Amino acid sequence: MVGAGSTSSLGEKPFLGDAIEEATEADRLRNGQERAAEAVIGGDPKRMRANNDDNDGECGADHEYMDEDDWDDDISYLDSYRQDWERLYGKTGSFEDETKIPNMVLTDGPELPLTTYPMDLLQIFSVKVIEIKGALQWPMDVYGHVAVRDSLDHKRIYLFQRKREDCQALASPQASTSSSLTNFDSAFQSSHFTCRPSRAIALIDPVIFEVDLKVKSIGSPFECDDEVLSHHAFCYHSIIYRYDTGFARKQVESTEHSTLEFMFAHLNQAVEATIQIRVDEGSSDFKARVATVTTGIDEEVVLLDSLDRA
Repeated sequence: MVGAGSTSSLGEKPFLGDAIEEATEADRLRNGQERAAEAVIGGDPKRMRANNDDNDGECGADHEYMDEDDWDDDISYLDSYRQDWERLYGKTGSFEDETKIPNMVLTDGPELPLTTYPMDLLQIFSVKVIEIKGALQWPMDVYGHVAVRDSLDHKRIYLFQRKREDCQALASPQASTSSSLTNFDSAFQSSHFTCRPSRAIALIDPVIFEVDLKVKSIGSPFECDDEVLSHHAFCYHSIIYRYDTGFARKQVESTEHSTLEFMFAHLNQAVEATIQIRVDEGSSDFKARVATVTTGIDEEVVLLDSLDRA
């Protein structure tokens, strides 16, 4: 077993079907999904309960696992996954919808509901562009999104999201000490994404990573002239790895246009923590780097980094 703070590469994509047949615990988790959803979103009396008839089944009324092995090889994994999603969960909303489950629902109390308890969560550290292919060249202006979907509502939990008019400049990994894609305002160039999900990512069932990134063309105002950086989807099978947790895990995903490196950790019996940073006053050339760590894991979660800014 890999020790805390080290990294492990997932050499093979985890397929869902084989493990589900062997994992009896998965059935228990699936049947108790409404209860787990309430544990994450809390027992706020102003919220509908997960078993409320008006909840329209978002927390798994028609629950079914998605299996990468069943995705169509003739189209991209992301397009094939979208077809499966629309078939299974299309009645709950649009594929583009962001999760409606907020963070910090238990912050103001007054007391924790009896149904609230720690659970397995996914800690995201970073998403790094480690290789580009074909006609793509460094540096480049990147936009689009990276998101994760869990089984609480099967909607997007954004890790990175930028529009075409608000690209992030990416330099090669060799040209920058920091190489993260970021959602915060960034004038510096890097090659990786600093990921800040809007809420905790619950590991009740396997979670899906969704990547749709483009490179803005130089000198053209039209999106049709832009190049694809990554159009991909893959699964982290939390059931397979539920006994192999507590360290930073590295997963490399290669596509036709690029290779991306995802750094994350499977945390057992964890709770959500939300940190807000606000600069009340300071000079225009203010620079800072703020990072946190998870107990027992050396990998940092970078919340803000402007040290590379010119």
